[in-house]
Amino acid sequence: MRFPFRTKKEKAPAPKPKKSALREWGDAMMFAVVCATFIRWLTFEAFAIPSSSMEKSLLTGDYLLVSKLHYGSRTPMTPVQVPLTHQTIWGTHLPSFSDIVQLPAYRLPGFSEVQHNDPVVFNHPE
Repeated sequence: MRFPFRTKKEKAPAPKPKKSALREWGDAMMFAVVCATFIRWLTFEAFAIPSSSMEKSLLTGDYLLVSKLHYGSRTPMTPVQVPLTHQTIWGTHLPSFSDIVQLPAYRLPGFSEVQHNDPVVFNHPE
């Protein structure tokens, strides 16, 4: 049985052309937005307190950093959304999401349960 052996040296692949500075920055920004979106969706998120319902412990306008790992993060109800926004696009009254595609509501399992005196974050009614 004969095995074909290569006798010629294979040529090294041609070097890739260098990316422009604008493309490097664009790639870095895209990576940062994707990473920040996944971190915000899975691990923790900042919220502002909109009402005086917890006036004795937290004031209106205070910020909370909520750990989604402890109670479980909610999957997005629509995958079509402007990244890093809550309900509206910054400085406008335009919604940051689209109702064209709707997914069923589902919550991932968390590490612990809600305890007595824990602040709870919920969707603020209009």
